[in-house]
Formats: sequence, structure tokens, C-alpha cells
Amino acid sequence: MKIGILCAIPKEIKYFDLQLNSARTLGCRRFFRKKEERHDLTVVECGLGKVNAALVSTLLVQEFDCKLLIFSGVAGGIDPTMEIGEVVVGESLIQYDYGALNDGHVQVYRAGSIPMGPPKTSAEFRLDPEIKKIIKVVLPEVRMGTILTGDVFLQCEKKRKALYEQFGAQAIEMEGGAVAQVAEQFGIPAIVVRCLSDLAGANGQKLSVGFLNTAAKNSFKTVQTLLKALPY
Repeated sequence: MKIGILCAIPKEIKYFDLQLNSARTLGCRRFFRKKEERHDLTVVECGLGKVNAALVSTLLVQEFDCKLLIFSGVAGGIDPTMEIGEVVVGESLIQYDYGALNDGHVQVYRAGSIPMGPPKTSAEFRLDPEIKKIIKVVLPEVRMGTILTGDVFLQCEKKRKALYEQFGAQAIEMEGGAVAQVAEQFGIPAIVVRCLSDLAGANGQKLSVGFLNTAAKNSFKTVQTLLKALPY
């Protein structure tokens, strides 16, 4: 299978052991090609945020004919029952900053829909059911849950608690929802794998380089297990 793998930052992509002579540059991004576990991979550092993720996701589908998109990286924890170093796979992804601002509060809509009147559809982009079955078999200990995507780096305990109360989410990041949205429009699945590198500002806790490296490596290892299990 032709699979596109996205990471946002250098610390996430470095574990994929990419060869410089395999790279093709498009839109100021380097797309690395490699063969792994029966699959033809295109691996790219997309940069931070939804716009970068959407741009690169589109290129992976249009220019490299990818039939599946996987995001591998780190995230902030929302769920107070989860700890730094735990991996979560996005069973649902919500762009929590997309919607209508009324009376100081954002009413969240499904990204891409018109944010007026009562929401007509769920705000979530959901994991493909067949892929979900595979993950449950090969990664039974990995949590599947809700991942929030927004263009704000969250380091605020008050907002973290509010988002958990509103969505019951496990993690928050800046790219996954955009990857899922693009994949849906092209009619292909997307898998967002995130490992918690911090707890989104809980108890004044700040992002640690050590935690960041460990989380990025854990996410990479989870993706490697998935690649072995995915069909051609």
C-alpha cells in the first residue's frame, strides 16, 4: 500500500531513518520515499498547525498517490486519567476551534460546514471501522479516544479542564483533525497516533525535551507495529 506519514517537528520524524537522496521537495517540504513492511512510504515533516497539515496531506494524495495517511507525533494530555508517555489513537478527531463565537463561547461545528444555525452533523471525523478492528488486535493496550485539534498551543490548566468537561477528550494537538478532514474529502482513511509529552499545562507543568523525545519515539514504535499489521 502507498502510505503517507506526517510528523510536525524534527523530533517526531527523526526516528524514521530517512535517506536524503530519497527526498523530493514540494511546497518547501521534503518528501522522503522508503519501502517498509511491504508498503511504499512517503514520510514528511509538515510543520505545525492545520494549514501545514492540510497542505501536505493534499500533496501526499495528489502527488504521491497515497491511499492512507498516518500522523505520528506528540500531544498534550487532556484526560486526567492518562499520563505522560501514554499513546492514544484518534477514534474521533474534533477541530475544537472551528465554529461560531456567541456570547464569548465557541459553538463547535464540523470543520468545513457553515457555522450558522443548529449544527447539522457531528463535529467529529471518525476512524475507519476496519482499521479500528486491526488496531484493537495488534495494539490491545493502546487507548483509542478523542483527540482535539486547534491552532493554539495549550499550556493552561483552566482551559484543559474546560475542554475535558466539554469533549471528554484524551489529547490535544495542532494537526490531526486537518489530516482527517483532507483524507475524508479524498475518500481515504487516516490514522492519528499521538503520545502524550505533557499534560497541557496541568499543575504548571512545562514541556520537557526528555519527555518530548520519549513520546515521539513511542508514537513511532506504535506506527511501526501498525505498518506490520496493515494489508497491502
